[in-house]
Amino acid sequence: MVKPPVPTRPGIRRRDGLALSAASIAACAVAPLRPAWAQAGPVCKGDEALCRLLSPAGLDHSNTHAVLVEQAGRIRAEAYFRGHDKPAGRWFEQTVDFTPETPHDLRSITKSVVGLLAGIVHGRGQLGPLDTPVFDHFPEHADLATPERRQITVQHLLDMTPGWQWREWDLPYTDLANSETRMGLAPDRDRHLLDLPLLHTPGSHWDYSGGATALLGEIVERRSGQPLQALAQATLFGPLGFGNVAWRTGWRDKALAYSGLRLTPRQLAQLGRLMLAGGRWQGAVLVPEAWVAATMTPGVAAAEGLRYSRQWWHGRFTRGAGAGFSWVGCLGNGGQRLFTVPALDLVVVVTAGRYNQANNGRASGEIFRAVLEQLRA
Repeated sequence: MVKPPVPTRPGIRRRDGLALSAASIAACAVAPLRPAWAQAGPVCKGDEALCRLLSPAGLDHSNTHAVLVEQAGRIRAEAYFRGHDKPAGRWFEQTVDFTPETPHDLRSITKSVVGLLAGIVHGRGQLGPLDTPVFDHFPEHADLATPERRQITVQHLLDMTPGWQWREWDLPYTDLANSETRMGLAPDRDRHLLDLPLLHTPGSHWDYSGGATALLGEIVERRSGQPLQALAQATLFGPLGFGNVAWRTGWRDKALAYSGLRLTPRQLAQLGRLMLAGGRWQGAVLVPEAWVAATMTPGVAAAEGLRYSRQWWHGRFTRGAGAGFSWVGCLGNGGQRLFTVPALDLVVVVTAGRYNQANNGRASGEIFRAVLEQLRA
């Protein structure tokens, strides 16, 4: 990601608060945790120093729900808290005692999972070349395919560079000017997206766009012949041992490619470990190694000093003793975070309930930084 947090206006979803520092972290040899978790109040298991840090007295959590620290495939610490939550689609906020078994809204982390599904389908030879024009996948909308729009490719959807007139990053989702909100109100989502005016040459400009992921998810479904949830269950969630996973639906009762998944922190950490292992899990290749390698390589310039590659975010530690360390991860509204630090073989997960609040990612970023500082000590 990285610079100091940038102030934002109220109601804006941001993914900041991620200016970090770290130094070399010694490899750990901690046995995997399988604790019996109690309800009511904060509970932390694992490294005592990390648990002291993660206690409400040690850190301002700002309605953080869980923190999990995993290194070299072993859990260093995981903490769960009582907090307020309002899952997407619910009318009222509720108080929840979070545990390892509690699924959590991932919001836009869903996009990164769809990026992996695209990689799986591409590895099967079903997706076709990434420079294929998007309109080749939507023949029913050929009347919209101007020469300029035909320049938009699948790669541009993956990297959020289609060049559309799109404004999402700096507007609340309650604002009808927000492009994702307008997409959700469109009677024909795909036609609405394919008919958007172009402001930039495709591939030349990044804009955060749930619409790009929505079209990508539709292409993955069409080319694979499977709904997103069924595809994910067969190729990712089943092999990873997740069981049946909740995935919210939207237009035409399709799984929301841009914000619909619910996973537990441990499941989310497994996805981070899968990426650090080059797409392998227990000896099996779940995501093609070449796709993972490309995803883990910094891509196009995105917001606030970050970079973006195939639906995953990239940041680099530029200050302090950890200068030179890079992370790759997933970010979701409300403070949902999955960080991987390849040089340290480290995965950190944070879930929270700060949906649609200004600077809603700041506390999660500060927790990540504090964990790194503690491990460095």
